[in-house]
Amino acid sequence: MELRETHSIGARTREWIVHPRDCPPLASHRIGLAGYSEARQGFRFVRRKPDMSQLLVCYRGQGRVLADGAWQTCGTGQAYLTPPHALHAYEALPNLRWDVCWVMYLETGDVKPVVDAGAPVLVSLDPRPLRGAIEGLYVETVGGADLRVMNHWVELIQMLVGRVLQPYRSDDRLWHLWAAVDADVARAWTLDDLSRVACLSGEHLRRLTHKQYGRSPMEQVTWLRMRKAAALLASTPHKIETVGRAVGYENPFAFSTAFKRCMGKSPSAYRQTDPR
Repeated sequence: MELRETHSIGARTREWIVHPRDCPPLASHRIGLAGYSEARQGFRFVRRKPDMSQLLVCYRGQGRVLADGAWQTCGTGQAYLTPPHALHAYEALPNLRWDVCWVMYLETGDVKPVVDAGAPVLVSLDPRPLRGAIEGLYVETVGGADLRVMNHWVELIQMLVGRVLQPYRSDDRLWHLWAAVDADVARAWTLDDLSRVACLSGEHLRRLTHKQYGRSPMEQVTWLRMRKAAALLASTPHKIETVGRAVGYENPFAFSTAFKRCMGKSPSAYRQTDPR
């Protein structure tokens, strides 16, 4: 089932939002918006190729998010981390409350993304500090609006977000490398190609990649290809062989075999799974 670009707050959802025009310190950290929402049925977002990173934290109730190619429950004490240019989706469920706070970062492409996870990730955390800091910033913005106080709140939010994201931040050299591979996954990449782009020896690249991702460099290339293939299968009507060619596989059988090994389902079975 195709996932269409969707931005719906819903009639019953209440939101408290802080914008850089009202709080200039946000812009110094590339924060486009921050806020918290009492989300209810009708709250649904699907971003197929966003130019932003986001940290969405549930502090009460539960909703669901798209991660690892499937819908998963996001409940109290969980955060949904979404990097730029990666398909992601989240929504409130019928008859259930889903109270979330969130920080959205604008990404320009010339610096490392704030969320550098490669694909959407669902993690566990204590939601109270970040929820309290965002509420404190909102109250100051609509109340005293003291620039010095707002700056302290923003710095606190940034530190709390950094603590959540620390395990998912990669070496800068790896970020530039995998951004290049992700932009051209159909290329017939070799280990020598990867080493040249990263300016590292093959052995050093192997050690860093395994430490960061638990995979060899060529396995990481395959993972990036399958991630893009999964996004194409979920969001376009392209034929399976067309998707395979788009990620570097001229042989449809080789593509199907690699996809099933990585994603646990054949491309056709993956596409038949209703993601809504």
